[in-house]
Amino acid sequence: MYELLSVAETAGPEEIKAAYRRQARRWHPDACRTAGDEGYFAERFMRTREAYEVLSDPGLRREYDRSLLRSDGGEWETQLEGLLWRRSTAVGRRGTSWGSRMRRAHGLESCD
Repeated sequence: MYELLSVAETAGPEEIKAAYRRQARRWHPDACRTAGDEGYFAERFMRTREAYEVLSDPGLRREYDRSLLRSDGGEWETQLEGLLWRRSTAVGRRGTSWGSRMRRAHGLESCD
């Protein structure tokens, strides 16, 4: 949706509104000058309007950004939380983490 409006992911509300207006004028079906392209223009106009509706609403934008993270393999936060949990439970059970035990076993310096 950011690409559709040609704005950065850090764009503010005024920038998004201005970009929407530019794209809406560009893709409005009445702006179509070639017979047969009206359907394409209408589709682009509707997608532009949808992008503006999502990006201009803070709640919808937050959800959209989260979905981008998930689709880009951005589940790294969840993976990191899982690793931290595993580390904390391992340290609690045995006094050291698995990684520190392995480093010690191989004669490497501990990072803990």
